[in-house]
Amino acid sequence: MTSSYSVSSDARAIAQASCIEHRILDHVKQALRVTLDWKAPAIGLPRKASSVEFTTKSFARHLVRMMDLEEQDGYMSVVLEEKPHLEHRVRRLERQHQQFRAGLEELAPEIDSMQALPEDQFEFLASRIVELLDRVDQHDLEEIELLQETLLCDEGGEG
Repeated sequence: MTSSYSVSSDARAIAQASCIEHRILDHVKQALRVTLDWKAPAIGLPRKASSVEFTTKSFARHLVRMMDLEEQDGYMSVVLEEKPHLEHRVRRLERQHQQFRAGLEELAPEIDSMQALPEDQFEFLASRIVELLDRVDQHDLEEIELLQETLLCDEGGEG
């Protein structure tokens, strides 16, 4: 006999859209990591700083866009509807979104003036950006795990 799945096709469509947004953000994160890894003597610090500034701003826009989508029309409401017992995990991820927004807001003035920073301050700012990327990576893994648990788990049936 076949198993039954309680997840609607709308929920699956939302999950697929979330996965696509995550992939886009992953590409931007990867581009930012490559830019941060450039060796300044080879290209010059002003050029590197300009590229890091541009890529960081792109990352910030994509991250905020993805978080907005997740919170408004995305997987979070689906999880709450389909698996209410997972609400604590959704709320934890929402709190992380708030922390990411606050972190981006805190970094914004430094990112805007990145090209004028001395090398040691630039490197310190770059390390803070890497830390943010690492936290976002961990967050993304937790979201994907929650999505998979919510939308891909077999609800049983007769077997």
